[in-house]
Amino acid sequence: MNGIRRLAWLPVAAAATPAHAHSPVPGIEGFYVGLLHPFSTPSQVLLMVGLGLVAGAFATERARWLLAGFLVASFAGLIFGPGILDLDPLLFAMAFATCALAALAPNKLAPLAITLLGIGGYLIGKASIPDDGPMRDRLFTMSGSIVGANLGLLYLYGFNTIVRERYTWDGVGIAFRVIAAWVGAIALLMLALGFVDVPAPHDQCGTAALSCTCAIAGRGLRAERNAIFLCYGPART
Repeated sequence: MNGIRRLAWLPVAAAATPAHAHSPVPGIEGFYVGLLHPFSTPSQVLLMVGLGLVAGAFATERARWLLAGFLVASFAGLIFGPGILDLDPLLFAMAFATCALAALAPNKLAPLAITLLGIGGYLIGKASIPDDGPMRDRLFTMSGSIVGANLGLLYLYGFNTIVRERYTWDGVGIAFRVIAAWVGAIALLMLALGFVDVPAPHDQCGTAALSCTCAIAGRGLRAERNAIFLCYGPART
């Protein structure tokens, strides 16, 4: 655990560089942008939190394999490139699956946990591929995304572990399971909303008035005024 805590200080040390009017390395701005990319969309945030909850429930001896699997899988996602244009449904589905495991069987089913960390890392890697542009800038951004994703998971795991080690009450484990259940419920809701066709906004009152007017066509002005009264209410003077 001490080794993991030492690694957590790496981004702080890297950020503590002298200020420059211009970047000392051309394209390095993309690296810093990439650092935040794994937490730039709701689907990625929910998945990263779910992965952190799964890994954080395991002891350090097993968790290191989970973190290593995530690292390898995230690189694989970058290498094989984007095969799916919209990754959000898969990310939300994986977030629900990871949270379900963290809520129902924490610190159990290690093979399933490793599988979920691998799939999650692969999807995060695919989601981190930037748009077309100069190769150097793309490499900087992708490198930042990989570092940000793995450091982010390391921080989430470390937070889980520190809280569990410092507070040994039975309620702490229950609290983490409740958090996992809530995050999983949010991911499932977001997944369901992605398949709902939202109608385009329109003037419902105007549509109703038009329907009324068409229905009473040819029946005289008095009937039309009555129909508009039913649709809009009393006329204002």
